[in-house]
Amino acid sequence: MFKRFILAAAIAALSSTAQAQVSEVRLGANIHDIDWTGLGSGADKERSTAINGEILFEEPEFLKWALSPQPYIGGALNLEGETSHGGAGLLWRQTFAKNFYFDVSLGLVVHDGTIEVKASPIVQSVIDDATVEASFTDAQRAQFASDLAVFRQRQNSEIDLGSRVLFREQIALGYRWSEEWSGHIFAEHLSHGNILVSGRPNEGLDTFGFRLARHF
Repeated sequence: MFKRFILAAAIAALSSTAQAQVSEVRLGANIHDIDWTGLGSGADKERSTAINGEILFEEPEFLKWALSPQPYIGGALNLEGETSHGGAGLLWRQTFAKNFYFDVSLGLVVHDGTIEVKASPIVQSVIDDATVEASFTDAQRAQFASDLAVFRQRQNSEIDLGSRVLFREQIALGYRWSEEWSGHIFAEHLSHGNILVSGRPNEGLDTFGFRLARHF
């Protein structure tokens, strides 16, 4: 049921963009791969910076049953060649102390990062059975050493996200100083949660950043 709800939310967000009125445009920057949830890669494999943006739409009538969330579209462009992503979802906002607000959003993204770092056949053969290395020729040993170095390097520098499509959860704390402008800090987590796929790595990706928002 949870998976169906997220898919329905993303479809609703995308389909509503053609007819919904823009409520807010946000633009900012974030630190990429910080492992703030403890569910990220855990090794700062892709520590870098990115720019990110979102467009929020007015709450559609047909989503009042879900506590009137706002559909959004958005994404992040990594400035150092690491994983970038884009997607859509729903955002719930709670205003407090007059000018402060707290956002929770949930959606789906598609990314251009690594799904799984896989060993070459010769390296995988040794992983499966270490005794086979004893029978390698000199050429095979050289090939194994080269492929193993590449495999280890990729393991240490690429996040195994496990799926091309990921869940995106984000929380934000903001302050609105005028009718038109606000700013907020945010933290987000991307992963497939062993729900979208199974039997694949799920290292996840965490980010933390700041955005300015223009309200309409």
